[in-house]
Amino acid sequence: MPAILTHDFFARDVAECAKAELPLATLDERDAFLLGSQGPDPLFYIELYPLMAKWAEMGGLMHDKRPARLLAAMREAVDRLSKRERAVGAAYLAGFSCHWLLDSTVHPFINAWAYDLTHAGVAGLGPECDSKVHMEVERDLDEAVLFRKTGKTIAEYRPFANTLRASREALAIIDKLYFYAALWTYGRPIDPTTFSASVGCYRTMMRLLYATREHHRSAIAALERAISGAPYSTYSALSHRVRASASSEFDNSEHRAWTNPATGIVSRESFANLYERALDRATSVVASVLSPGFDSAASYALTGNINFGGARDEESFPLSHGTEAAAS
Repeated sequence: MPAILTHDFFARDVAECAKAELPLATLDERDAFLLGSQGPDPLFYIELYPLMAKWAEMGGLMHDKRPARLLAAMREAVDRLSKRERAVGAAYLAGFSCHWLLDSTVHPFINAWAYDLTHAGVAGLGPECDSKVHMEVERDLDEAVLFRKTGKTIAEYRPFANTLRASREALAIIDKLYFYAALWTYGRPIDPTTFSASVGCYRTMMRLLYATREHHRSAIAALERAISGAPYSTYSALSHRVRASASSEFDNSEHRAWTNPATGIVSRESFANLYERALDRATSVVASVLSPGFDSAASYALTGNINFGGARDEESFPLSHGTEAAAS
C-alpha cells in the first residue's frame, strides 16, 4: 500500500476528476467510495479480534493473487445486490479499483526503496527488515502528502477521525461484496461480517497509533523493541509524526534511477510522477469497472492481472469463478 492518508487523498482527487462517472449522490455512497480507496488493507488489522483473526490472511491473498478475477467477482457481487443497496456497492467498488490503481502504480517504487535499503550491507538492516522499511517509506510519504494537501500535520488532522467512515448500513452492504468476492475468487467462505469487523479493528489501531509527541512515540517504540527483541519497531514504522513538510526523503524529486524489483525495468519517475500517472488513468478505470458487462475478461484487459504490489500474477487465465468451480 501507499499509506492510509495517501489513498484517501487520491480518492478525493479522483472524485473531483470523475464526477460524471461517480455521481455519489448520498453520504453513504461518498463514504463507501472513500472507504473503498483503502482496498483490502483493513483486513490486515482484524488480527486485533481473536475470534476473526484467521481471516487476516485474506488481506494478503487479495493483494497478491487473482487481481483480475477479484475485481470481476466484486463487480458481479454488486450486480446481485438489491436495487436499494446497489449504489453504495458500486461506489465501494469504484473506490476499491482506485486502491488497486494507486497501489499497482506506486508499489514498485516503494519496493525499490525497501530493496535498496535492506540490501545496502548496513549492519542490522538486512532483507529480514524489508516490511519495516516498506512501512517507514510509506509513512514518510503519507506525512508529506498530508501537509501538501492540507497544510496540516496530524496534530490538527487526525487520521482516525478523517478516514474509514461508513455507517453500519453501508458496512453491511460492503460485507456482502467481500463474502462473495472471497468465495468466487479464492474459494474461501469467510465470515459474513469479516470486512465490517476489520474496519472496526483498523479504526482502533489508528487511535492506538496516534501520538503527537515524539517522546510518546519513542517510549512506545522502545517498549515494543524490549518486548519483541526486534531491532526495529512496527509501531514507529506505522505511526505518523508531526512533520510540517510537503517533501519526503523518499519522494525522488531528484529523479534518480531506480529499478522495479518485479520487472527489472529502470525508471526515473518520482513519487509525484507516479501519483499523477495513476490519477490520469483513474477516470477510465472507474468507468470500466462500473460499465455494463464488466467481467473476468474485461477485468484482465484492464488490469493485465497486475496485482496490488505491481507484479503480474502469472496464474493461468481466463477462467471465471463459475468455470473454475466446475473444473475443480
